[in-house]
Amino acid sequence: MHEFMLALTATLYLLAVVLLYLSIRHTAPGSRKASISIASIAALLHLLTQAQLWLGAEIAQISILNVFSLCALTAVTLLLGSVLFRRSLFDAGLVALPIASVALLAEWLIPVPATVMETHSTAVTIHVFSSITAFGILSVAGVYALFAALIDYFLRRHHLNRLIRTLPALEVLEGLLFQLIAAGFIVLTVSLATGLLFVSDLFAQHLVHKTVLSILAWLVFGALLWGRHFRGWRGRLAVRLTLAGIGLLLLSYFGSKLVLEVLLGQSWQS
Repeated sequence: MHEFMLALTATLYLLAVVLLYLSIRHTAPGSRKASISIASIAALLHLLTQAQLWLGAEIAQISILNVFSLCALTAVTLLLGSVLFRRSLFDAGLVALPIASVALLAEWLIPVPATVMETHSTAVTIHVFSSITAFGILSVAGVYALFAALIDYFLRRHHLNRLIRTLPALEVLEGLLFQLIAAGFIVLTVSLATGLLFVSDLFAQHLVHKTVLSILAWLVFGALLWGRHFRGWRGRLAVRLTLAGIGLLLLSYFGSKLVLEVLLGQSWQS
C-alpha cells in the first residue's frame, strides 16, 4: 500500500506540473486551478506517506531518500500555501513539482540503508524538522534565483519568449527571493542552535563535515542579507550567492549523509 501511494503521488505531481505549464503558456483555460487542486491532493498523500515513517512508532527507520522526500514535500507545501496570498509562489512548481515526483519515485524504487532515529527525543525532532523546513524554504528561494537569472539573461539579449514574459517582473522576483532567504535564514539558525543540544562529540558522531558546511551556508545567507540591507546587493551577485548557499546545504544535508550512510555504512548516532 505504501509503495502504491508513492507511485500515485508521483504521478499526480507530474500531472500538476503539466497543467501548470499549460496555464503559464495560456493554452488551457482553468488549468492553473486544476494544477493547484491536483498538487494539493498529491501533497496530502505525500504527507500521509511521510507520517507513516516519521510518526508511526517511537523508533523510526529513516533513509537519505526519506529526508529528501520530506524536503520536497516542505517546498511543495510552501508553494501551495502561498496561493492564499497576493504574491503566489506557485509558478516555482515548474521545478519543485518534478523534483518532488523524482524524490517519491526514488524512495519507492531505490533501496538505501536506513538510520534508526528515536522520534520521542524533543531536541532531535526539533532539529530535524527545522533543518528540513529551512532547506525547503531556501530551495524555493533557489528556484526563484534561477528564474531571476533566466529573466536577466534574456533581458540582456533583448529576447523574451512567451514563457519568460508570463513570469513576474525581475524586481518582484528579487523581492520574493529575499523574503524567502530571510525566512529560511531564521529557521536555519534555529536548526543550528538546536543541533548543539544533542551533539555530544562531532568527531565520534561523524558530524564535522555536515556542521561545517551548514555553518558556511548560514554565513553565506547571512552575508547576502547584510549586503542587501546595507549595500543594496541584487542581480547576478544575489543569484550567485543564493545558489552557492543552496549548494553548501545540499552538500551538508545530502552529500555528507550519502557518503556516511550509503558509501561507508555508518550513522551519525554511532
